[in-house]
Amino acid sequence: MRSLLLMAFAVVLIGAGLYLSLGQPRLLFQPAPLMDRGMSGNAPDPDRVAALSEQLSGASDADRQAAIEDMVAGLRQRLEQDGGSAEEWERLAWSYANLQDLEGLRFALDGLVQLQPEDPRLLMLAAQAAAEAGDRAAAGVLFRRLLPLIDPDHPRYGEIRDLIEGFDTGEPVLGLE
Repeated sequence: MRSLLLMAFAVVLIGAGLYLSLGQPRLLFQPAPLMDRGMSGNAPDPDRVAALSEQLSGASDADRQAAIEDMVAGLRQRLEQDGGSAEEWERLAWSYANLQDLEGLRFALDGLVQLQPEDPRLLMLAAQAAAEAGDRAAAGVLFRRLLPLIDPDHPRYGEIRDLIEGFDTGEPVLGLE
């Protein structure tokens, strides 16, 4: 019995060590974000949030979701027609990320990339969103734009270069097929 307990303890210890070295231990303490919140830290206006909360108090979950989706659609329509600031496009991207709408997130990231074409984080997010949606052509274009902006000594440089080579040869690219 004692050897069985020692063996179980060893398996747990080895498994935990492997996870800590190969996994993503930060996800144990926080959810995986669709977008990195560090872009500009733009937060919604607290007064508008309070007013909306008051309006939607007593509403069903479906009604709340519909109201949020309508507001996001209105912001998208306005940005499509009139353009907008990077902060507005970022707000739209965050809204779509929270709604888990990949098509909408791609649209908002494309708008941000148009305004900030040399921002490596935006290019990476837009390329990943395109890849996630299965759009190899768009992902390839964005990764090619990103590569010259990254220091060749950066750990992700080789990964991105390999992705681009996979696009060029037409080989299946991990995560895209």
